[in-house]
Amino acid sequence: MDSDGTPILRQSIREGIKNLYQTQQLCDVTLVADGRRFPCHRPLLASVSLYFQRMFASTFKESREGEIVLMDLSAASLQNLLGYVYMGDLLLPAGEGEELFAAASRLQITPALEIITRFLAEKISLENCLELYALAYSHNHRPLLRPALRYVASHFQPLSEGPRFLALDFHVLLSLLASDSLAVDSEATVYRAVRRWVEHNPDGRQAKLPALMDRVRLPLLSPEELAEVRAETEELYECVRLPWEELGVAERLWASRGLRRGMYHDGVVCVGLPKWTEVSLGDEDLDSHVHFFDPSTERWEQLPDLRSLTSPSCASTGHKLYVAGGQHLNGSYSDHLLVYDTIGGFWSSLPPMSTPRAGHALLLCGKKLYVAGGWDRTGMLVSAESYDLEQEAWMPIDDLPFSLTYFSSVTLANCLYLIGGEMGDADPPVPHRGFLVYDVGSAAWSQVCVDLECFEATAITMGDSIFVVGGLTGGGPQGNRQFTPRCLCLCRDGKLNRALSVPSLPIAISYPGVARWRKRIYVFGGDSHDLYSSAILFWEPGQAQWTRCSADLPDPNYGAFGFGCLPLKVPRKSILAVFHRGSTPLVEGRAEEG
Repeated sequence: MDSDGTPILRQSIREGIKNLYQTQQLCDVTLVADGRRFPCHRPLLASVSLYFQRMFASTFKESREGEIVLMDLSAASLQNLLGYVYMGDLLLPAGEGEELFAAASRLQITPALEIITRFLAEKISLENCLELYALAYSHNHRPLLRPALRYVASHFQPLSEGPRFLALDFHVLLSLLASDSLAVDSEATVYRAVRRWVEHNPDGRQAKLPALMDRVRLPLLSPEELAEVRAETEELYECVRLPWEELGVAERLWASRGLRRGMYHDGVVCVGLPKWTEVSLGDEDLDSHVHFFDPSTERWEQLPDLRSLTSPSCASTGHKLYVAGGQHLNGSYSDHLLVYDTIGGFWSSLPPMSTPRAGHALLLCGKKLYVAGGWDRTGMLVSAESYDLEQEAWMPIDDLPFSLTYFSSVTLANCLYLIGGEMGDADPPVPHRGFLVYDVGSAAWSQVCVDLECFEATAITMGDSIFVVGGLTGGGPQGNRQFTPRCLCLCRDGKLNRALSVPSLPIAISYPGVARWRKRIYVFGGDSHDLYSSAILFWEPGQAQWTRCSADLPDPNYGAFGFGCLPLKVPRKSILAVFHRGSTPLVEGRAEEG
C-alpha cells in the first residue's frame, strides 16, 4: 500500500459512487430510454462521457433540463453502460455486442467502447464479419474496422456469393471495393460481386452501377474478362469502352491503382553469390543468383540474375527490389543503382550513386533510398547520400560521425539505424558498441551506446524493436571473435527488450539472410568458419525454439557473405499474363554492370 493511502481512497470512492447509484441519492438528472427512467449524476456522466460533457457544458436547453430523452437507444444498453460507469460491471451477452457498441460509441464512453471492441474483434466470423465491418464503418471506429476488414478481405469471394453481401449499404460496399487487401486472384471476382449486388434490387441500385464500377480495376482484367464486362455494362458505364488492352506495363499499373492482395505471392527475395569456395577471383561471368521464396509453399522461383557482385546492398518495397553498389570479382567497385520490378519482369538502371561503394547500408524511408558507410578502393567511407524515388535524383546528406563497416542496418520510426560493426581503419579493429542513428526529420546523426558487440550480424525490425541475429562477438582482434547463435530483441534506446524471449539459433553463424514474413522471422543460410549453411529456419513469438523448413537454399553452392534477403511481392502468373497481354514476361535478361 502507498504511504499516502491512495488505494484505500480509490476503493472508498468506488464504493461511494456505487452506493449513490443504488440508493439514487443526490441525483440531478434523469436519462430516459424506451420509457424507462434512470436517475444519474451530471458530474460523473460528464467525467466518463464526452457526449454528456459537451451537453452539460453547452448553452443548449438540455444542459439545464432535469430529464433527457435518449432516442434510438435501448433501455437494456443504457442500463448496462450505466452499470459499467457506476460499478465497473459490463455485461457482454451473446447477440447484444453490436447494439452495445453502437450505444457506447454514441455516448462516447471510451473505456466501455474499448472493451466491447475487443470482445467483438475476438468473435469475428463468416456469419458476422460483414455486419461488424458495416458497424465499424458507420461509426468510423478504426480499432474494429481494421480487424473486420482483414477478415472480410481474406474471405471476399465466398462472402460476395452469400446473402449477407446483398444486404450491404451502398457506401459500405464502395469502401470495401476500394481496398487493396481483397484476397482475390482475379478482378473479375470483384466485378461479379458488384453485378450480384446490383441485380438483387435493379430498380433501386441500377443507377449506382457507374459509381461501383469506378472501383473495379478494369486494367487488371484479362481480354476474356473484359469482353464479359463490356457485354454486360457497356450501355451503362462508358469507361468500359476505353482501349484497356493497349496499355503498356507501367500505364496499366498506374491506371489500375495497384494490385489486390490476392493477386500476388508475399514472400522473400534472396540475392547472393555462390559460396566463396566456389568463386574464382576474376571470373567475371559468374552471376549473383536471385531467387524468390514463398513461405506458404516453401518453394523457390528463380528471378533474373545479376552480374557477379560481392557485398552489394539491397532494399525492397512492394513489387520492387533495389540493389546498390557492391564489388566485382575483378576488384572494381560499383556505383550502380538497379531496380527489379516483378511486374515488368526485368532489371533497370537508375541514376548511379556519387561514390562507388560496397558493404554499405541501403535503407528505404518514406519515398527515399538512403546509402551510408561501407568502403571503396581508398578505404572506409563516412559519406552518405539519399535517392528520391519520385524525383529520380541523388542528394548528399550529413557524413557519418566516423567510418563504419561490417554493421547491420534497419529503418525504424523515421530513423536509420546502423548497428554495431567496426570503427575506423585501426589495427586491430575497434568494435562499435552502439547505434548510429540518422533522424530523417532533423537530418542529423546521433549515437546510442549499447553494452554488446554486433559484428557481421543481420538485423530487421519487429514491431517497435530491432531484432538482431547471429554475427561475431568477443573483444580484441577479429581473430579472437567467435561465431554466435545469439538472437536479440533491442529497444530503440539500445536496451534489451525483456518483454520478448527469443531462443538462440541451433547453429552459430554470421551474416545470415533474415526476413520477416507475417508473424514469423525467417533465417536463410549463414557462414560459420567457411562452413556455409543451406538451412532455412523460422520462429515466431511464443515458440520455444526455431523450426527448420523442409526446403533448403535453392542451390547447394549458394553463398552467405553479403547475402540479401528481403520481403517482396511477386504477381501470380495469371496477373503477369494480363500485364504482358498474354505473352511471357521479360525475365530472361540479367542486369549488366559496367
